[in-house]
Order: sequence, then C-alpha cells, then structure tokens
Amino acid sequence: NILAGPLRELAPLISVLPVSGGLLGLSGILASQAESVCEAYADSFALDPVVEKEEWCRITGRKN
Repeated sequence: NILAGPLRELAPLISVLPVSGGLLGLSGILASQAESVCEAYADSFALDPVVEKEEWCRITGRKN
C-alpha cells in the first residue's frame, strides 16, 4: 500500500516510462485518495474507471 502523496510526486517520472499504448497499474490506494492520484496521471494516461473494494482502490490506464 502506498499513500497518494508519493504517487502524485512520482507522476512526472512514472508518466515518461511507458511508450504510447503502455499500461499503468496502481493499486493499494485508499479510495478517498483516488481522485487526487487520477488527477496527477490524467494528462498522460487514458484512465479506466477506478475499481474500489472496501476502502481500497485500483487505478489503471493506457499511455496516450
């Protein structure tokens, strides 16, 4: 599990790693923090709907 803060801070680095069409998978995120994490990655990835289970969620997407 990882907090939203580090995922947001790492977004510029993580976003340049995959080639166009590459996949993103982030999991173990508190559902209450999903929106802020999605905002950090939305410019570089076409994000899928967030999947939630209890208080946790998974964020996936494909590189633009």
